[in-house]
Amino acid sequence: MESCIFCDSLSIEKLRIPNKDAYKINCPLCISYIISGIVLEVRGISNISKEDRILFSGYLRNNSTEYNPMTILSNDIIKIPEIVAPYKRLSPTDKLNKVIVYFAESSTFFGAIIPFDVNSDYTRFYCKNTAELGQIEKHLLKSGFIEITPDKKGRILTFDGWNKYEALKEINENSKRVFVAMDFDPALKSIFNDAIYPACEECGFKAFRVDSEEHIEKICDKIIADIKSSRFIIADFTGQKHGAYFEAGFAQGLGLKVIWTCKKDQEKELKFDTRQYNHILWEDKNDLKVKLINKIRAVIK
Repeated sequence: MESCIFCDSLSIEKLRIPNKDAYKINCPLCISYIISGIVLEVRGISNISKEDRILFSGYLRNNSTEYNPMTILSNDIIKIPEIVAPYKRLSPTDKLNKVIVYFAESSTFFGAIIPFDVNSDYTRFYCKNTAELGQIEKHLLKSGFIEITPDKKGRILTFDGWNKYEALKEINENSKRVFVAMDFDPALKSIFNDAIYPACEECGFKAFRVDSEEHIEKICDKIIADIKSSRFIIADFTGQKHGAYFEAGFAQGLGLKVIWTCKKDQEKELKFDTRQYNHILWEDKNDLKVKLINKIRAVIK
């Protein structure tokens, strides 16, 4: 019996894709992904740690779907540690808050029953194992934020749970700050000054980059604090800097909206883990400014 090469689940469905050396894998934890036959046959992820594979399973769970599965090629495997690095920085509180947000946003009405299983849902919240999600659930129950249905297959967000969700939303919804992740190359300075900053200002927000403010904290701590305090982030991948991928991933892990941008002539250089997102592809600073204004007004409520 074959197992998933990421989460080790034995309950996978493996489907050969016609005329290609690739397979579609349907997995109860990872959901769905397409993977090259070379990787699958040689189990080409032996150099990836168990922790990184589980976190990548969570990444797939949150970003790949049965109808739009992510494709993983052999040269993508070495990028897994980089992709999951932001999720290693999620604290237990961050993960607990993600569970509350998930229950709230999956509920169509107050009192809705949300299917939930610690054994199959732990990767969704970037927990490393079932025990971690089990402890989070115990705290949610003790705090009165959730109730378990009599058959133990579902969870209901309580009134106190909804209040907690509203408080979590308010932290960011009241923020006017927009974190900008991008290459700090001087050649791109005008892109921030003449496109991103004025676009955000016109929509009632203030854009900032971590290099534009004085601070005494460690740079990684400053970045994390700034992202957590932002309403949303803009991630520009022109130049393909690792930092932009890291910061976008961390924001996603917190459930923040990410607006993806890239200079049009670099579209083919985008990494596989972000290619499935709808990027604003811009020609120049004027083009980016107009497109950003339209995007912000469309997606930031």
